[in-house]
Amino acid sequence: MADRDQTIFFENLYHATYEKVLAYIIVKCKNTQDVADIFQETYTEVVNALRKHGIPYFKKPEAFVMQIAKRKIYRHYKLLERIRGVFDAYDFDESNPNAINLDQISFDELLVTKETIDTAISYLGRKDELTKKVFYLYYFMDKPLKEIADMFSVKESTVKNKLYRTLKELREYLIKEGMM
Repeated sequence: MADRDQTIFFENLYHATYEKVLAYIIVKCKNTQDVADIFQETYTEVVNALRKHGIPYFKKPEAFVMQIAKRKIYRHYKLLERIRGVFDAYDFDESNPNAINLDQISFDELLVTKETIDTAISYLGRKDELTKKVFYLYYFMDKPLKEIADMFSVKESTVKNKLYRTLKELREYLIKEGMM
């Protein structure tokens, strides 16, 4: 019975915190490639604490999860700093065309093929971290522009500029490459 209660507690906590924790990790990560690992490590630690201490240990469950996420980000980069001394620049995982859902971009009569997606992801991989994060939050997580701006403490016009200027450049690049 205790295992079932813990499972239900975790599932409810996960659903209540999923979006907030993921958005926080995306915003705070120095390298967007690290997001999935840190996100997974966060909830793994939540499960371990739940198994070890039980439900009563969680006085403020959502705050507890956010605190773990903060620690995971800090530890991840501290360890990388010790190992490498510097952080690598992010490259999109070109083997994962779902990393950014480019088929939601409203290009006129664009036939989206794997080659087009790979080319677009490769192009976006050369952009600055904020631009990549804006694309991820907007197209993958369906976050409104105002909310994205608030997350990064920048003006909404900055987010719009990043998004729309990059879309324009991407469209021009795909046309130049003969993919549109």
